[in-house]
Amino acid sequence: MKRTVKLSHSTVSYQIYIPDDTREDTLPPLVFLHGTNSDGESSFGRIHPEFSLNRKVIIPDYAGCGDSTLPCDGISIETLVDQVVAILESCEVDKVDLVGHSLGAVVAAALAGSYPAYVNRLILSAPWCDSGDPRHQLMFRTWKALEESDTQLSTSFGLSHVLSPGFLSGMGEEMIEKICKRESPPNTPIRIELGLNVDIRHYLEKIHARTLVIGMAYDTLIPLHMVQVVASRIKDCEYCEVGSGHAVQLENPSDWSREISGFFNRHITA
Repeated sequence: MKRTVKLSHSTVSYQIYIPDDTREDTLPPLVFLHGTNSDGESSFGRIHPEFSLNRKVIIPDYAGCGDSTLPCDGISIETLVDQVVAILESCEVDKVDLVGHSLGAVVAAALAGSYPAYVNRLILSAPWCDSGDPRHQLMFRTWKALEESDTQLSTSFGLSHVLSPGFLSGMGEEMIEKICKRESPPNTPIRIELGLNVDIRHYLEKIHARTLVIGMAYDTLIPLHMVQVVASRIKDCEYCEVGSGHAVQLENPSDWSREISGFFNRHITA
């Protein structure tokens, strides 16, 4: 079911999936937050069904993705947090399990640090907390320049960093060419620019939720050392790695989902 919420600075859309048997809906809703150049459906459309059998699942589109608009006064991590909180208020939920991937993990961490009462359990997949690393700046500035000049080259560059070499080779030339011809979501350069200026270190210190941080073993967009810094700054935190490039929802969704489900099963409540 698609819904929208209006804020003072933007409109945000989201999908909500409700179990057929609401008697089984005893867990807090599960919220998935997507990354820079995707939307909720393309990121989690094939993954959410295994989680939505016995609980509500909420999947926002934010900051120009899907049917959501860019905030009129500019984009920041805090405005993305505002958009997600507005969805939670609209759904009248007071506590959720929160899963974010890539930029979505940055937003999830900032939300958990600034609104700790909302978050029961927190999963940060391929997060980073500070964009000051020179290699990160090189990667994201190159990505942004390509996105602004030639989206096909931008996608080609992106594929080479979000999928492991073996997986990418196995896709074959025809599939790679087909993917590279797809249009990027609107306003992608603006979200890439946001990724150049992340600093959420102060939020990590305020996270109280039990947290799982997941690194991707073959990720060259957000490499493991950046993910491990996030894990080291959160008090109640577990860390694991999945054999995948950055785009784990495409490359290895089964192991990724298994780690998330295992974490939930180990920690029924915070």
